[in-house]
Amino acid sequence: MLQHLRHLSAVLFYLLGLSFFAAYFLVRTDFGGAAPALWLTIGDLPLTLAACLYGGTSLYGGIANPEKHSRTLALTIALPLALLFLFLVTLNFWEVLGLPVRNY
Repeated sequence: MLQHLRHLSAVLFYLLGLSFFAAYFLVRTDFGGAAPALWLTIGDLPLTLAACLYGGTSLYGGIANPEKHSRTLALTIALPLALLFLFLVTLNFWEVLGLPVRNY
């Protein structure tokens, strides 16, 4: 199961990353209208989620004993990644949540 999730998240990570390169190229060449610029603003969270899944499953697969499942190791890896993702979601929706913004 872990290998399937790792392979799926790797494919998603690489496809989303390539789409960011393509969107940036289209924005820089003024081709494609507003769609590439919109993708650059809203596609960061799916890319971050795919990166967290791919990184976490790869790290767990590289460290864990293949014959024995360790919940402690899984939580040790998953908790910081989940907190990082939640932090980035909060930063992404900071103004939508109505939180104050300081302009220095």
